[in-house]
Amino acid sequence: MSGPLAHVRAAYEAVRRRTTEAILAHRIRAKHPTLSCHPSAIWNYPYREIDAIEIGRDVHVFAGVEIIVFPMTRNSSVRGGLVLGDGAVISTGVNIRAAGGVVRVGAGTAISQHTVVIAANHRAVLGQPYLHSPWDETRTGVTVGANVWVGANCVLLPGVTIGDNALIAAGSVVTRDVPPNEIWGGVPARKLKDVPAL
Repeated sequence: MSGPLAHVRAAYEAVRRRTTEAILAHRIRAKHPTLSCHPSAIWNYPYREIDAIEIGRDVHVFAGVEIIVFPMTRNSSVRGGLVLGDGAVISTGVNIRAAGGVVRVGAGTAISQHTVVIAANHRAVLGQPYLHSPWDETRTGVTVGANVWVGANCVLLPGVTIGDNALIAAGSVVTRDVPPNEIWGGVPARKLKDVPAL
C-alpha cells in the first residue's frame, strides 16, 4: 500500500508506539519514586507484569537505555524478571534483555555505557532458522553482585554470575562465572588479577 493512507497509518503507528513507551516508563517512575531515569530510557514490559521489575532505592538509569522484561515468552518456559539493587547505575546506551531468565544487578553496581546484558539466547540447531528457534533453557539469567564495575561495551551472556567487588574491563565478553574480588577482561573474559587491597 502506498499513498496518503500509508503515510497516515505509519504516522499513527509511530505515535502509538511512543505513547505506549511513555506510559510504561511513567508507571515505572511512579512506582519507584527514588529512581532517577532519563526520559529517553525505554522500558518494554507487559502492562500487567510491572511486578516482574524490582528496583531498589536511588537507582540511576541514564539516556538511551533499553530495558526489556518479559516474565513469559513463547520461546522459553523460564520466567524472566529484573532486579536492580539500591544505588545501581545503568549507564548510557545499556541494553538489558530480561526475558527467558532473571537479570539481577546488585547494590552499588555500575553497568557502563553500551553494555549488553542477555538473560537467554536462541538454541542453535542445524537445519532450523536460528532466529525462530526455542531459547536455550540450560543457561539462563545473569547475576551481577554488589559493588561491581562492568566497563563500557561489555557483553554479559546467559548463565553468568559475577561476584561481589569484581571489575570487568571495557570491551569484555563474559561467558563464565567471575569470582568475587577479581578483575577480568578480554574476549572471552578471563582473570587478569585480583582487586588490590588497601
